[in-house]
Order: sequence, then structure tokens, then C-alpha cells
Amino acid sequence: MDRKILIGMTCMTAAALAMAGCGGKKTSGGTKENPVTLKMNVTTSEASVWQVAARGFKKEVEEKTGGRYKIQIYSNEQLSSGDQTKGIEMLYNGATDCDLHSTIIHTNVVPRLSVINMPWILPEGYKSADEYFFKKDAPGFAFVKKEIEAKGPHVLAMGEAGFRQITNNVKPITKTSDLSGMKIRIPAIAILVDVFRTFNADPTQMPYSECFTALQQGAIDGQENPYDTIRAAKIEEVQKYMTVWDYVYDPLVLSVSDRTWKRLSEEDRKIFTEAAQHACAEEIKASRSLDSQIVKEFKDKGLTINELTPEMRKEMKAAMKPVYDKYKDKFGVDAFKTFGYTF
Repeated sequence: MDRKILIGMTCMTAAALAMAGCGGKKTSGGTKENPVTLKMNVTTSEASVWQVAARGFKKEVEEKTGGRYKIQIYSNEQLSSGDQTKGIEMLYNGATDCDLHSTIIHTNVVPRLSVINMPWILPEGYKSADEYFFKKDAPGFAFVKKEIEAKGPHVLAMGEAGFRQITNNVKPITKTSDLSGMKIRIPAIAILVDVFRTFNADPTQMPYSECFTALQQGAIDGQENPYDTIRAAKIEEVQKYMTVWDYVYDPLVLSVSDRTWKRLSEEDRKIFTEAAQHACAEEIKASRSLDSQIVKEFKDKGLTINELTPEMRKEMKAAMKPVYDKYKDKFGVDAFKTFGYTF
């Protein structure tokens, strides 16, 4: 994470505070002797780089509030019994206080966020991700914040899980036809069903907590996820091939429920927001530094890895035109324009 991006993220703190709602009774929290304990839901395991954001946020909030708040982190969707969709619904209905989820899971409540998951909509990798989400006045951040807050939760900051890659036990994937007939686990998001059906694959929706066993038993052929998410669940132990294709970017949202936000004093809102900005900046830095390290670890464990050439990616993206056309009206042309895509 370079200095410009961190400055941009810090600048967004002021905007976030200015946009804050004013409803509900605001308090200064508990006391050091009798703190307010907040529940924080996190999708991935304690081994995941996501925890850099969760732990950093927890540490700074507890320190800056003098111990008036304590944040209890629940990893692996413990609060929702492994169900990511239920986990995100708990944020929107106020059953959890703080939350770290991928925008992919938020789409179950906020469908327009799925535009972020259009395959290859970010053409220049992390350079595009920085432009749309992390630099000053980033249009993607503003889009995510507006869409989520219209449904209740307050967006404090954004991190990233990185670009999603695909693994399988059948063969290396180098062209669209290689996916034909493969049974691929995907998260519960309609757009990815359409993507893999366009490739003539068999998309299978299931909780990620069940993915390892399903792969191990041969119930499915493969799955798609960012490097660190794959590593944290040890998926490489039950897969033979991984294709680096960077087809979907996976940003994270660190947020608090509307119920919790309305109870915070203005001073505590500032503390929470700045803590989230700092923690997410560190998480992004850590995530990107891990990419090459994780690829090496996978190779050392026997995973065969191939990377699509620019020509191969161009062929894959061209095959996605029907998917783009299908969602043009559903998400709105304005949503696509946010990320520089025009029809």
C-alpha cells in the first residue's frame, strides 16, 4: 500500500463522518471497569490475512476508547454456523455489531454490488483496484458506501481479499472449453452462476465451510477464491491444478450495524472510522505481499499452476458479453460506468 493510497483512505474518514446518520441515542460507551462488548463477525479462519484488519481494528478501538469498548472477533462465521448469507443478514438486522465480509456476500442484500464481480471488469489488476477503491475520492468506494448504507449498515473502510483464482482436480484451464462439464463450487451469487454456465461448467453453490470436504470426497471438481482464502482453508491439499486468471476482484467491507452506529457518540464514531481505515490499509499491504509467497507454497506442495496469457484472458472476457448484456439493465448503466465500463 503506497503512501498516496493511505492518504486517500484517511481523507475518506472525514467524508464518512460527514455522511453519518444522526438517529438513535448516542452514548460514550461503557467504562474501563464495565466495557461495552461488541460482536465482530469475520468469514475466514484465524489464519487468514483478513485477521490483520479485524485485529488491527479491535486493537485501535480498544486503545483509543480507553477500554470502554471491547470487540470480540468471531472467525469462520461462528455466529452464523458457517452460513455466509446468514452472517451478512445478521449485520443488516443488527444482530452483530461489527463485520468484515466480501462485497460478494453483501450482494445477497444489495444486488447492485454484483457489478464489482463482473468478470475482468478491472482490466489492470491492482492498479485498477487502487483507482476505483482506495485512492482519494475513489468512485468504487463511494458506490459501495452509498449502496450499503441505503440498507442500514455503516461502511467504515474497505480492504481486499485480492483477485479470485480457480482450482480443480481435472486439468489445467487455458481456454473457455476447458471448463466444460466441471463442477465448480461458487458462493451464493447469481452472477457467478451465469458466468460458469456460459463456460458450460456446472456451478454449485454451497457454504465455503463445506468446500474442503466436498473436494476431498470428489463431490465437486473445483472452486474459485483468492490466494489467501484458498490457503487459509487448506484447499491446495485436495486440489491438483490452479489457474491464475484474475477474473474477479474481491474487496472487503469493514462495517458496523446501523443499530450500533447510532449508539456511538461523535467522538467514538471518529475513533471507529479511523481505526478501520488504518486496519484496512495494513490488511491490503499484507494481502498483496502474500500473493507470490502463497503461489510458491502451493507449488512446493505439488499444486500445478498455470497463468493465463493476456490473449487467453481476452478470449475469456469476450465470452462474457452475454453476461454483461444480461445485467446491463438490472444493475444500471451508471453502475457499470462507475468502474469505467461502457456498452
